[in-house]
Amino acid sequence: QMLIKLVKWLLLSASISHATIIWADKLAYIKQRAEQGDVVAQNDLGTAYVSGNGVIKDYDQARKWFQSAAEKGSPLAQYNLGIMNAQGEGASIDLGEAAQWFLKAAKQGDVPAQFNLGLMYAQGDGVPRNYQEAFQWFSKAGGQGHPEAQVNLGLMYIRGEGVTKNMDEAVKWLRLSAKQGNSVAQYNLGVCYLQGEGVSTDPLEAYKWLALATSQGDTQARESLDKLETELTPEQIAEAQKRSSAENLGNEALTK
Repeated sequence: QMLIKLVKWLLLSASISHATIIWADKLAYIKQRAEQGDVVAQNDLGTAYVSGNGVIKDYDQARKWFQSAAEKGSPLAQYNLGIMNAQGEGASIDLGEAAQWFLKAAKQGDVPAQFNLGLMYAQGDGVPRNYQEAFQWFSKAGGQGHPEAQVNLGLMYIRGEGVTKNMDEAVKWLRLSAKQGNSVAQYNLGVCYLQGEGVSTDPLEAYKWLALATSQGDTQARESLDKLETELTPEQIAEAQKRSSAENLGNEALTK
């Protein structure tokens, strides 16, 4: 039995997109453009009102401008409207409405919307629980590099949820997420190497990934790492730590 760690099913991408600093003179220009029907300006104005950036925070005004842009087909505004409904900003929480707006944005390729929609299907929030649908939307987001979607794909392959169990595919997705610094993926990838699931047993690789997860405060990884250290020689530990440092430097280079 694999000691997998599950990602919490929640809206991890729950933040309004494209908030920028708006100066007073620029705000007047954005308002003018928004009133003329400019979709980008409408979304920017909605973002300003929801964050109180350059204006007094006003959820009603934010909804008004996001709604206007969303109905014109702006995926960014559709996503932002989904977030407002999911979080109950300016109105009661309405997960069904949130899911509808995320779906519109997701169909246009908006990655955070695809991820959130996958989570909603996985948990049955605002839509009937459907692991096949969750898997499809995680696949779209994961294929575009979303690390949380990638780890969720790995875990769905491990558990056989929404897809046939496949440890090779699980390891592939966990590795993609782990290399982006996701600690849940790093822990589970370490366990795969420890138990020879989807990869050949390799205690040094297991150590590497468990150490990386531990460095981010993962207590479960810490416990596994402590146990593994008792089974390795000092030379093996030194080599594994060297691999871990090299991987960490590679991750940092990718994020710069």
